[in-house]
Amino acid sequence: MNTQSSSTSRDTAEEAALTTADGATAADAFDTVTHDDLPNEMEADFAPLPESGVAPEEQKRTADPFQYDSLQAQEAFDAAVAAEDESESVQLYILAAKIAETAHEWHLVAVACQRVGDFLLTPRPPCDIERAFRMYRRAVAAYEQCGLFTEARRLAYRQLCLKLRRAAELQVPLLHRIELALYWAIAGFGYRPSRVIGTAMVTIVLYGIIFWAVNGVRRVGYEGPIDLWKAIYFSGVTYATVGYGDFIPAEHVRFLALTEGIVGIFTMGLFVAVLANRLSRS
Repeated sequence: MNTQSSSTSRDTAEEAALTTADGATAADAFDTVTHDDLPNEMEADFAPLPESGVAPEEQKRTADPFQYDSLQAQEAFDAAVAAEDESESVQLYILAAKIAETAHEWHLVAVACQRVGDFLLTPRPPCDIERAFRMYRRAVAAYEQCGLFTEARRLAYRQLCLKLRRAAELQVPLLHRIELALYWAIAGFGYRPSRVIGTAMVTIVLYGIIFWAVNGVRRVGYEGPIDLWKAIYFSGVTYATVGYGDFIPAEHVRFLALTEGIVGIFTMGLFVAVLANRLSRS
């Protein structure tokens, strides 16, 4: 348990692209997750500040009664880290999380609950996916309570990825699985604004190729066929519902152009919603 970890994977190319705006992955596969190490040493926020020459037992005696449960939670967490037996370690993490919740030591709660969730996801007994997810939800709420929104966002994203990957075990209905897969691909479960931008770019290019392949774009005042780049330009104008009027759809693709405009309106609204969700949890 000492080396158990959390937080979702980041592929290198996306990380470089999102350092300014998103800070997350654009196509991280939900079945290949690598984790950063969780801290092994936790300090309770409401514990007395360490003083030179004061022993821990002396700190307990001199601590305010409302600080004592913080010290207990920290001790339980330290004991869980030091435990050699994994089952004993998990029980101590549960104890530490419970005491820490009472003491409002949210960072300690988050790390302890996350480690319990990691343990319950292992294939060997006592594997309990439902309870693991409940512990993850507690961890997410605790991270948010102490202002660690990045950690909360990563764990929430990882939990949804696990739900999608293990949908059969969780008996998730087929329709909901499809919705989850689309939500992951298009918007990264609402946590990846850059995923929405990528979806828009791919959609524009695909529509442009179709318009070009079926000779579906007409230039005003010009009868000849147009090249691929002009078709992609027309697709982008249609997607953004700008409508400059220099290019128009041919009669046989007017309905197709209409569908692209509808998709564009939907995607722009989705981007605003995802970006607002991201900024509100930054």
